[in-house]
Amino acid sequence: MAFTIHFLIYIQAGFTPLYGHNGKKSQVMKQILFLVVIIFTFILNSKGQDTAVLKRTPYTLKIEVDKKNFYEDQIGATPYIFPNNGMQIYPGETIYVEVLEENGIIKGMKAVKEITKPKTTLTIKFSQKSEKKIHQMMMLEVQNPFPKNLIYDAKMFLLSNKKWVNTSIYPVTAGLSGIETWPDIIISLGLDNWRFIDK
Repeated sequence: MAFTIHFLIYIQAGFTPLYGHNGKKSQVMKQILFLVVIIFTFILNSKGQDTAVLKRTPYTLKIEVDKKNFYEDQIGATPYIFPNNGMQIYPGETIYVEVLEENGIIKGMKAVKEITKPKTTLTIKFSQKSEKKIHQMMMLEVQNPFPKNLIYDAKMFLLSNKKWVNTSIYPVTAGLSGIETWPDIIISLGLDNWRFIDK
């Protein structure tokens, strides 16, 4: 939008006609410049949309502990995926992740609002299972549409000691879903070092 405003100001205030304000060539030049601005603005906006980082809408996270207690926190407008292809996910979230893969190597990952490329999009869902407001377990599900097994590293932020700890993960079989469960109350998971491995 800033580019659009600056260019419109340039046309209205800074344009000097070649043959006077009423000359035909002056009008043609104005039209040409106007078209150039429109095209250039469209290109900039398109690039901005392609490279935009999808962020979560701020919300209140609530995790059940027992009948009398629960954990609550305010989650801000943070990105789902970071530049190093690492991601952070909270209970109740589902993230769709488009994967750029070349010769079996993950080159990039991008969170998207909906699945438009099912053959190259991961679905990652993190949830809490509880009964009558009493915590039972946490569950992470990763759907892998690729023809290769997928593995990643994971850390969990535990309510019990409020610090990040490593956790083990099984590979996600090609074309299937992988499910991980924990008895602990997990506030958030950090997932990174995504890679394909041979079957």
